[in-house]
Amino acid sequence: MAPESTGHLQAMAENVQLVLAQQDQERLDKLADVRKDEEVWVHQRKYEQSRRRYLGEDVLKDTGSAVVWWLARNDEHVERTVNDLALLAQLTSAANDTDIPERLRDLISQQAGEPTTSDFPGAEPASAPQGRETATMRLSDFLDSIGFTDGDVRRPMLAAQIAGLIKEQNRHETAEDIQHHFDPPASLAADDDEAPSSTSPLA
Repeated sequence: MAPESTGHLQAMAENVQLVLAQQDQERLDKLADVRKDEEVWVHQRKYEQSRRRYLGEDVLKDTGSAVVWWLARNDEHVERTVNDLALLAQLTSAANDTDIPERLRDLISQQAGEPTTSDFPGAEPASAPQGRETATMRLSDFLDSIGFTDGDVRRPMLAAQIAGLIKEQNRHETAEDIQHHFDPPASLAADDDEAPSSTSPLA
């Protein structure tokens, strides 16, 4: 080729196409898919954490908070709310892994149809049952009372969220018992290391 005498060179081109090797294109496509999936998972996780805080720090903080929340959603069913006081007390007790307050234990006995005192002279009144199995039964009773009966797809989803709250309080065995009892799908297990559910009956 002959040198250009002015020392300047201008070149133009049309319809230029750049083509990646097939392996490089596949690699870029996979990276793009991973980034999209990660972004969705991060938003789902933040959403789930927000709902846990709402349930644990507000709705299920104590029985009084649960009653106020229930009335706000069912203000036309005051009598039903009164009848559900025992179940609300059981649920808040299970969520916080604490004993039911003494002042509410009579409600539990009355709901179960049990006498508040023993029929046998000199016998001590029966105390409220303790343990992880009891917490699971309390949660099951509460879900039944608000219409989330066996077969309802929302039942295991809500149970998984409650188990997540309990796990955050370092009550891992109780949380695992609840998860095992309700057998939620793996994708809905309430664990910070797993992708959370994006729906909840407690909207």
